[in-house]
Amino acid sequence: MSKSKIFNDNHIKGIMMNSKSFIIALVLTFCSIFSFSQEESQLGTQSITIYTDYTIVLRDASRVQYLPVIVDTIKVQPNFKYAINPVVFNTIFTPTLINAASLKEEPSPSLDRGHINLGIGNYLSPRIEVFYNTAYTKNYSAGVYARHHSAHGRSKNSDGKKVYNGFNTNDAKIYGQKFFDYATLSGDIGFRSNEIFYYGYDPELPGSLPRDRNEMESETWMLINPKVNLSSNTIYTNMLNYDMNIDYKYLFNTNADKHHGLRTGVNLFKALKNSHIGMDVKYIYHNDNIKGFENTESFLIMNPYLKRYSKEWQIIAGINTNIEFPKDTSIFHIYPNILIQHNISNVIIPYVSFKGYLEDNCIYSVQRINPYIQRLGNIESTNYAQVIDLGLKGNISRNIYFHINGNYSKIDNMMFFVNDISEDLNNKFITEYTNVERFSGYGEIRLKDISSFNFLLKGNYYYYSYIRNRNNFGEKPWHMPNLDISFTTEYQYTRDIKFGMDFYFIGERFAKEYDENSNIIEKKLSPIVDINLYGEYVFAQNFSSFINLNNLLGQKQYVWNNYHSYGFNVLLGIKYSF
Repeated sequence: MSKSKIFNDNHIKGIMMNSKSFIIALVLTFCSIFSFSQEESQLGTQSITIYTDYTIVLRDASRVQYLPVIVDTIKVQPNFKYAINPVVFNTIFTPTLINAASLKEEPSPSLDRGHINLGIGNYLSPRIEVFYNTAYTKNYSAGVYARHHSAHGRSKNSDGKKVYNGFNTNDAKIYGQKFFDYATLSGDIGFRSNEIFYYGYDPELPGSLPRDRNEMESETWMLINPKVNLSSNTIYTNMLNYDMNIDYKYLFNTNADKHHGLRTGVNLFKALKNSHIGMDVKYIYHNDNIKGFENTESFLIMNPYLKRYSKEWQIIAGINTNIEFPKDTSIFHIYPNILIQHNISNVIIPYVSFKGYLEDNCIYSVQRINPYIQRLGNIESTNYAQVIDLGLKGNISRNIYFHINGNYSKIDNMMFFVNDISEDLNNKFITEYTNVERFSGYGEIRLKDISSFNFLLKGNYYYYSYIRNRNNFGEKPWHMPNLDISFTTEYQYTRDIKFGMDFYFIGERFAKEYDENSNIIEKKLSPIVDINLYGEYVFAQNFSSFINLNNLLGQKQYVWNNYHSYGFNVLLGIKYSF
């Protein structure tokens, strides 16, 4: 408390005490005078003694809690207008000139325009591969590719006799791309030749059998294949996207067999909010003429679909329609196309799908599977009436990926290969068509960039529960394995040295043969175990050497009945980039 405050309080107390004394004195004086006068007249002299001080009592005051208000019956509503008259205030300011900033152009990545691979191995097997591409540009890209691989050796058959089993394959392609603002035009024209030798006869057949190249029957297939593609590359959602293509194939051989094939189609799709809708339309035409038998067939495919996707779900709902025009008739096929996929924590993705489709068969597609085909007879399409998939895929980590799948397929007119018994050596194949129900399982695990180590392991298991063709019941799925496994690994030992291994296993298969009474014999083909090693050493940035060690076990591998592959073989070569 301040000194001034204390002073004021004491001063007030002093005044109040003095006032009390003054009043008491005045009363006593008045009483004395009054007593004196009484004494003189009546009582005489008396004394009065006062024992307590005089106390002043102040009553509490009540304060008025509200202010007085004047009630006025006249209300005035304010109503006024105002305006702002802008006035430009002229200023004079001249900015100081500064020098333009200089930005260094980012260096373009050093890209090699081409490379050359040269190799040679035992069994007189040269390998040459050449690739060249134009320099990096924003408007176009073009290049050329060529490859030659052949072998001219002999290996032992099942009878222990050496038989010539060479081959000769050549590929060449010219390609290019033109980049526009909203589309990309691309095209290529390719050429392929494949010379084969029919050395796969049964060595137990009677008579003199061919063993040298000049005794072997051979055939050369040649393919001319131009392609054109135009696709949009816009990212705007309000525009219609498209992908159009034309693919023509002309296949012929030295025996005047030929194939004309045309595939053209367009895929139209438009992006919507969290989805997009589209239509895939294709037209396919085949004209096959082999061994004097001609077959013409065409297909019209229309597949509308709707895709709906989010962070957790992806759903595809569509219909696959295929109109087949064999000869002078038409066959209509309709299949569902449904996929439901769920993303669980970006780690595990279960999915289920239900679909169907029609696979068109022709000389080109069959000859790529089995080059030792003799004649096709009545070519038939394969109808995958029901295909149901249930699977699980995902990433355990950034470097580990897995995929597990179970499949059920109901297949009408599935194509199998059997030996043609009309040939003297039985070393050519024809096709047979069979209705099947097939259960299969698929598994895959991939490791990438783990301590300079990569590997991929995958495999398929097949079980045919129902097999029936037009004439026979309970037959085998000829030349089809019940199991196949592949394992590929690569290790970067140092910056300049790396190693790798390939492992392949193909389970047992069955080939169809006949005895003297034309009864079917189920010939079991042994499983195939193929182990290959390779290594590469880099001498300089653009120069390296390699070595391939193939079929380390030296196994006689029979992919097709009586057709064995080479045993252990080595390929040495160099790679040069420029």
